[in-house]
Parts: sequence; C-alpha cells; structure tokens
Amino acid sequence: MNWIGKKIGLALGGGGVRGLSHIGVLHILEQEGVKINLIVGTSAGSLIGGAYASGQSPREIQTKIDTYLISPEFDDSSLKSIGISFSPAPKTSLQKAQFYLMNRYYLMRAFFRPSLLPAEDFKSLINYLLPDIDIKDTRIPFYAVATDLITGKEVIISKGSLREAVLASSSVPGAIEPVRQGDKLLADGAIISSVPVRAARELGADIVIAVMVGRDLPIAKSDDVDTATEIIYRAGEITSNRLEEVELAGADVVIRPQVGDLHWADFARSGDLVKKGENACRESLDRINASVRKKDAPVPLRKRLSGFLWRLFSAEKKK
Repeated sequence: MNWIGKKIGLALGGGGVRGLSHIGVLHILEQEGVKINLIVGTSAGSLIGGAYASGQSPREIQTKIDTYLISPEFDDSSLKSIGISFSPAPKTSLQKAQFYLMNRYYLMRAFFRPSLLPAEDFKSLINYLLPDIDIKDTRIPFYAVATDLITGKEVIISKGSLREAVLASSSVPGAIEPVRQGDKLLADGAIISSVPVRAARELGADIVIAVMVGRDLPIAKSDDVDTATEIIYRAGEITSNRLEEVELAGADVVIRPQVGDLHWADFARSGDLVKKGENACRESLDRINASVRKKDAPVPLRKRLSGFLWRLFSAEKKK
C-alpha cells in the first residue's frame, strides 16, 4: 500500500518490555505492503523504531533481542534482577529475601545517585540492537522523542548518534540516568508524550498510525489508596492516562496490543509480546485502509501524466 502524495507516519509508544509488541506490528505492516514514510519513537518505541528504521527486518530485531536475553551480559545485569523482583511468578523464601535486600540497596542508592540502574546495563542492550550510525543515516526517516528536565519541554532528536538518541528517549526517570546534551538534560520521552502522535504530525505525516503499549488504567479498589504513597502513585497514573488519551485522539489509527499488566522491566514474561503485536495489527488493517480512503485521495500518477499530455496537446493545437 503506497499512496502517492501521502506520508504515513508511525508513532511508537513507550512501555519498557511491552514495546517488544512493536516488532509484531511492524511485521504485519511490512507483510501487508504498508509503506512507512517516517517513524517517531518514545522510549521503547524509539528502541524498536530505531532498529527498524536502520534497515533491520522485524525478524532480525526479534532474533537479536531473543539472543540478548540469554546472553551473559543480560544474565548479570541489574535490569534482569529488577524485572524478576516485579514479576508475579512464584518465588522461594530465599529469593524473596534476596529481592528484599536488593530493593533496599537500590532504594538507598537512589538517595545518592541519579538512577537506580547502572547506565551500562541499558547501554549494552542499545549497543547490541542498534548500529553505531548518525540518526540522519537511517533508511527510513527516524526521530526519537525525549523530555528536557531543565526546561520541561519535548525534544525531538533528529541528528547525532542514533544510540545516544534512543538512550535519551528511554531514560526512565529514577531508573536510568538522564543524558546530558549541551545545555539539555534529556530523559524518557514518555514523561511528556507516551505515544508521539503530535510529533509525527509536526514532522509531516498525513496519516498517523499510533501503537500504544502502555497498561490500561485499572479500576482501583478502595483499600489500594489508603496511604499517601498509594494516593500519589494513583494520581500519577490517572494524569498519565488522561494525557495519553488526549494525544491518541490525534491519530488516524490506534493499535493496542493486549499487553495486560506486564511491568515495564519484566522480561521473564516477554515471550508472546511479538505475537500480541501481530494480532492487534491484523485487527487494525481495515481501519488503516478506511483511514486512507477518508483522506482526500491524490490523483494517480497515470492520470496526472494523461492530464499533462492532454493539456500539452491542446496548447499545441491552439498555436
């Protein structure tokens, strides 16, 4: 599906490990011949979007991630340990004690350092998945969305190192250290734009396909908001959900893989996320086609050439 004169933009949202479902969406779009003219990614969306924009196929991206998740680098990383601690999978008494001590250590670390996790843990994943190129050299125009913690403004990164752009876009507040870039201090784009629909429009997309991999806002039980900490956390959830709804309202099509309540760092349960992305995209294909038809359809190239030749012939006859 390649429509002359219409730019299709893909806005890939943040969600940590849930972002692996983006791979399934890309696979189906590619399979159906939907030509993407530009990709804008936030957080996990920038990681998968950047890999795809650099020229890797969805299958290649999936293979790389599967290989990384069984590598010694990941096995020894704090990222894996944090994910396991948040996983609802049953744990032995020894594991519970270990995770309790580990979480206390990370809590103390947070008082003295800008992040819970060592920067190298996440950099190793980025370097494993992405080529060391300038963001301007991607095969598909690609942009990473980050948040400047100094000014509070959205930053659309369109030049410089692809790896550094993705690192900045994915720097989850508190978990991963922000990236200094000149006078900016860049952190996770999801702070200000969890699904970068608005950015895709500003960058010239006529049709925006948004992929939302965040968790739906759950209905809270009254005893879930008893303490000050729980109330503050719940308020933050509601605010984020509302901002997300406002942003998604600007998309032509919203694809929502059924990611459930998966924690952003829970890699242990990531196995079927690609399939969930594929299923959600297949269910959205009719909406993608309908959205394109609702736009003012451009005159096909063949008709435009015919019209040009007819005008040229008419002009010659009048001479």
